[in-house]
Amino acid sequence: MRVSLEAGDRTLLMVAGFLLVGTTVAGFLLMPPEGESASSSIPSSYSTASDGAKAAFLLLDEMGYDVRRWTNPPDQLPGPARGTLLVLADPALPATGEERRQIEQFVRRGGRVLITGMGAATLLPSTDFKPVADPDFGWHDFPARLPGPVSQQATSISMKASHRWGSKYPDYVAYYGNDGGAVVAASRLGKGEIIWWAAASPLTNYGLTRSGNLKLFLNCVGNPKEIHVLWDEYFHGMRAGLWDYLGRTPIPWAVAQMGVLFLALILTYSRRSGPIAAPQGESRLSPLEFVETVGDLYERKRAAAGAVEVAFNRFRFLLERRLGLASPASFESLDRAMAARGGWPDLELRETIRKCPEAVKSGHVSDKQAMAIIQLFHDFTRRLRLGRVGG
Repeated sequence: MRVSLEAGDRTLLMVAGFLLVGTTVAGFLLMPPEGESASSSIPSSYSTASDGAKAAFLLLDEMGYDVRRWTNPPDQLPGPARGTLLVLADPALPATGEERRQIEQFVRRGGRVLITGMGAATLLPSTDFKPVADPDFGWHDFPARLPGPVSQQATSISMKASHRWGSKYPDYVAYYGNDGGAVVAASRLGKGEIIWWAAASPLTNYGLTRSGNLKLFLNCVGNPKEIHVLWDEYFHGMRAGLWDYLGRTPIPWAVAQMGVLFLALILTYSRRSGPIAAPQGESRLSPLEFVETVGDLYERKRAAAGAVEVAFNRFRFLLERRLGLASPASFESLDRAMAARGGWPDLELRETIRKCPEAVKSGHVSDKQAMAIIQLFHDFTRRLRLGRVGG
């Protein structure tokens, strides 16, 4: 059987459908190209892009190095630092003063640091960068300027760099460079060593294929039997934590789409299957409104005698209960009972009670008379406290 939809339900389903399609299209548009990380300009060990560094990381693992990614803050670097190399490939996030001090202490305890790019400015205890006068961001060959453990068996390297190391700190040895300054420099600090590259391009997936770069990289890392390599991803934003990791996956987009679909289902179900609630109207049980309604009814029907009868019967019932008489009692019984208690409090009340049955029976009671009689009964009900049970 075909089920027809109301106009409101049809509109709701159409809006939910458009939202679902919109989030799906946005997910495809914002998704990075296949084989490329969302931050391909960062030489991350997770990136397979040309300027990523996954090839260098996997190469060290295949060559027998004890290598792993490091996503912890610097205060958790190994205490016995000798034999440990920390690779800081173009750190993207600035370091705090405390993090800078902790890395310096790591080097002084015997650790080694290979750091590249301008990110070293917030991590090294001393830096001397200067920009190239006429920067050219293409690949350039840089010859070895000094023989040593960093430059052995690599007479030149290829690098894309826009900065050079100056000559302000003589303790830094320039291994590669040109007339503009050094692009690879190293210095001893305490028991450890700092090696600086002007850029991370030689260790990228593409840069390793250029002449001399692979040898430079392996020279800086050292002997695989003596070195434990920590490849830093902490300063690339890959902080340890499940939510940080999930935030870099397509999972948030999937959750958003499921949330929109779930919201549409809930709204549809609540409209079609929710409890039926009658609209709340204004209460007609207000005491004052009830009195006014009854008064209007008596006035239209000219039933003043009926109103007097109601007031009289109520007053007589309360008075009989107070005097201990059986209801209904005759006027003579009421008169004797009141005399026994000191008489009537008012002669007008006595005459009204005596004449009221005949006036009600005849029906000849004007509105003014009825109002006076009812007011009289009301006043004496209050004065005699007849309305209080057991009073």
